[in-house]
Amino acid sequence: MIIGHTHHLLVSRTEPDTIWLNHPQQGDIALPFDEAPTACPGDKLKVFVYNDSNANPLATTKMPEAQLGQCANLKVRSVTDLGAFLEWGIAKDLFLPFSEQRRPVRESSKETVVVYLDNSGRLAASSNLDSHFGELDDGFDAWQAVSLLLYQRTDLGFKCIVDNRAIGLLYKDEIFKDVKVGQQLDGFVKRLRQDRRIDLALQPPSGQIKNDLSNEILSFLQQHEGVSTLTDKSPPEDIYATFGVSKKNFKRALSALYKQRRIVIEPDRVVLVGKEQ
Repeated sequence: MIIGHTHHLLVSRTEPDTIWLNHPQQGDIALPFDEAPTACPGDKLKVFVYNDSNANPLATTKMPEAQLGQCANLKVRSVTDLGAFLEWGIAKDLFLPFSEQRRPVRESSKETVVVYLDNSGRLAASSNLDSHFGELDDGFDAWQAVSLLLYQRTDLGFKCIVDNRAIGLLYKDEIFKDVKVGQQLDGFVKRLRQDRRIDLALQPPSGQIKNDLSNEILSFLQQHEGVSTLTDKSPPEDIYATFGVSKKNFKRALSALYKQRRIVIEPDRVVLVGKEQ
């Protein structure tokens, strides 16, 4: 499938307003001359191929925010009697039909969508992500690092698109910073449930966190004359702002360092052993 993807194509010929690119199966594809005015026959250009209103392939050197099968949070440029049109980084806006809208959209709002091919072979958008992605594990492994796109808030947390291929759930108690719908984050597959659904986390396993965090706390103390005013009593948001972890994981790391006799925990501060006064 050539439509909806990036390709490296050779320039076959140029005309005053058009550059023609050759694709082995598709033949020549038009590229506006002003997008590569110095191109010559034989040059290879990186282009995205989409289609015009007649479903003919066109090329652009501009890269869209999402390609076929991928998701993005896009701004609504306009809403018409036919549907909505979304800005996605190339000249031709992406069409979001009314039938593919999870909820009505309005001009200048943003909507998380997937790019798909409609029945006529044209690129279009859908915010009905549940109908385009499965909730099953799809070959993921526990604690695999993944990319998450938050697309719907629920009572339990956020539904997310995982690596542009499945749906998972990020629970509220796994979130230790401000997040919002449409945001893309790095995360982890925390659990593959018996029903094959995916539970997600924003932090790696607690054992890995504890080891990495212990070293980070020691480094922080060494850089601050052996003293930190962040303790196991500090507000969670202060801990997260400094170390990027939950208060629970911070307390675990402090406890491990205390048992190793590498720190002293005082009521209002943590002190590196050997720096006590």
